[in-house]
Amino acid sequence: MSSNPQQYSIEIQAAAIAAYAARRGIEIVRNYSDPGRRGLTIARPQGLQQLIDDVESGQPGFDCVLVFDASRWGRFQDTDESAYYEFICKRAGIQVHYCADEFENDGSLSSVMLKSLKRAKAAGFSQDLSRNAFMGQTNTVDQGYWRGGAAPYGLRRMRVDANGNHKGILEHGEQKNLKSERVILVRGPSSEVKIVRRIFTSFAIEKRNRTQIAEELNAEGPLSPGGKRWTSLTVSNILANEIYLGHIIFNRSSMKLAGQRVDNPPDMWNGTTMRSKQW
Repeated sequence: MSSNPQQYSIEIQAAAIAAYAARRGIEIVRNYSDPGRRGLTIARPQGLQQLIDDVESGQPGFDCVLVFDASRWGRFQDTDESAYYEFICKRAGIQVHYCADEFENDGSLSSVMLKSLKRAKAAGFSQDLSRNAFMGQTNTVDQGYWRGGAAPYGLRRMRVDANGNHKGILEHGEQKNLKSERVILVRGPSSEVKIVRRIFTSFAIEKRNRTQIAEELNAEGPLSPGGKRWTSLTVSNILANEIYLGHIIFNRSSMKLAGQRVDNPPDMWNGTTMRSKQW
């Protein structure tokens, strides 16, 4: 089982599986679940991983596996991967039952075709979800809102309502409460603002290099964004961050559908101006 809003919640899946088992006189001896998992790769869902390990151990302690439906193995982009994990069970002499699907998993042509269709639909659902999430994030950035993540040094995250009214600063780790709310960046503590301005002044006007700036800051005592001593790298990160120019840049890199992270060319970046310029 894996969790998903509404029809694929853990509770609904468990109830359907229990009802199926009761009708067939099957005793449930063990449960495997992956709450909150989308199941794009076998490396992530631990419940599925444990099931396969138990099956391949040779002494699983059960002779059949009850699955909510054929899509619950995972929304793998290679649909053969879902079929492979079912095959592992069948090879070990363990029958697989799909409790919510309207077909018997009996190896007939119709069941094979319906399972393939379900697996393809599961993969397509992940693609649609990924595309919609990306479009939503892009829209958020285009409107000048902060997409997510910690605020850069010298800035803080501010909740705002639909009319742009400030609702309160979000502390580290806090999230907004309502979907209708948005987050913008506002000026942080004056001590941090002063340091950011000093870094840019030292570099652009006084012509000090990054190492010299870091040494001067360390000599005076203020800690870097990570709460540690300043280094040339932390100074460089601030100097290179376009947020201090009021620019929000999105999609410099991407990692879609559990694939590898890739650096995108500049023509794929999304950029806008912050709703509240601070510098």
